[in-house]
Amino acid sequence: MSKRSFILRGELVHKAVRPSQADADFAFHAFAFKADEDRFARGLMDRRTELWLFRSNQRAYCGDFLAVDMPSPWPARRRSHVIELKRGMPVRVGGGAVGLQLRNAANAVQGLAQQGDVLGAEAAYVTVSGDGAAIVEMFARGARLSAGRGGAPPRTPHLGWP
Repeated sequence: MSKRSFILRGELVHKAVRPSQADADFAFHAFAFKADEDRFARGLMDRRTELWLFRSNQRAYCGDFLAVDMPSPWPARRRSHVIELKRGMPVRVGGGAVGLQLRNAANAVQGLAQQGDVLGAEAAYVTVSGDGAAIVEMFARGARLSAGRGGAPPRTPHLGWP
């Protein structure tokens, strides 16, 4: 998607929803992409077209993105990944070394599951953190993120607020 088409779509959404200036400012700052995040998202979408990528609220401590592996027709069987980008950091699967940035990951996954038919109600997830280019390469190789080298089994989110 070109930058111009993204801006035009944003204008259409703005006209349809008509948010207040405060709501529009909040949404912009909570969901805007930085250059390295845009590069990551485009790189991942180019290499793994079966993934759906969702931008996380940057003020909610739930990672930068949620990626859902969509090949299964059954939402309950889809794998999800909460991704936190840290420039220059080695890739870590299953958490660690990202401070508070993933503390509400379960809430983000549960929120996406409640939206409808993307994830099942008891959606499990794996956290992935590290350099964006390295994460794209890991996904491009088809790495199974639920087990193996430093991985952790998928976690089922709890329903309470942390």
